[in-house]
Amino acid sequence: MSEGVVLRVYGDRALVRSTEGLAEYRPKGSLRKDGLLAGDRVTVQGEHVVAVHARLSQLGRPPVANASILLAVTCVRDPAVSQGDLDRLLLQAEAQALTTLVVLNKCDLIAAEEAQDYLRPYRAAGYTALRVSTRTGEGIGDLRTALPPGIAVLAGQSGVGKSSILGSLTGDDVEIGRITEKLRRGRHTTRAATLYEAGPGRLIADTPGFSDLDLPDIPPERLPMLYPEMQGRGCRFADCRHRAEPDCAVIAAVGEGRLDAGRYRRYLEFLAEIEGRPKRWH
Repeated sequence: MSEGVVLRVYGDRALVRSTEGLAEYRPKGSLRKDGLLAGDRVTVQGEHVVAVHARLSQLGRPPVANASILLAVTCVRDPAVSQGDLDRLLLQAEAQALTTLVVLNKCDLIAAEEAQDYLRPYRAAGYTALRVSTRTGEGIGDLRTALPPGIAVLAGQSGVGKSSILGSLTGDDVEIGRITEKLRRGRHTTRAATLYEAGPGRLIADTPGFSDLDLPDIPPERLPMLYPEMQGRGCRFADCRHRAEPDCAVIAAVGEGRLDAGRYRRYLEFLAEIEGRPKRWH
């Protein structure tokens, strides 16, 4: 009997990396009905998964259990991704309590100053924000060093280079790739996420993650809580929405240049968008 993590699920089979190595297992008993997800922490014995540990989190898209890290991939050119689109992605991650790294790919297409200007608001907000180029290899080592242990998912618009970053971090994980390709040719296979190994204790899902640009389904008063740079500012009112309230420390910080004006302007736009939704939080 040993502990492991599910790397991929194929119908009634699971590919598991355990202390005994990499192998296929079948869920036993009620586990066949309950189902497994990539990322599940499991106990295996013989040829079977005999227990699933409680999930700390569960994403719907991609279907991954226990993910704790988001790589928010963006770029300035080919395609151009606006900071507003990146902000929406970060809000989705904050709403799900994911540790987020901002990854600006294709930096070989732009000047260093342009990359710094794009990333400056996110570094000031407290995010780890890295310049990389999968074409030249720039910054990949820094990204690998910055990636914390745990299960990570990639997110970002089509064309920003998520698959290239996955390959750069995992080396395409030949062993897992060979096994999953074999399983794909079998019967009863289903479309599912695969976790690839990117170093000790580090796994990355091969699917694009939640990449839609909808704002989280939250009440308006929660939105300020999803901005790290707005926390602990000492506004007069505990429920301050940082829009027109007296003695708002966030408004003061923006006016004094201590908070990014662009991030704040987009925050106000997002706040109005959420307030304009039908109320569904009761």
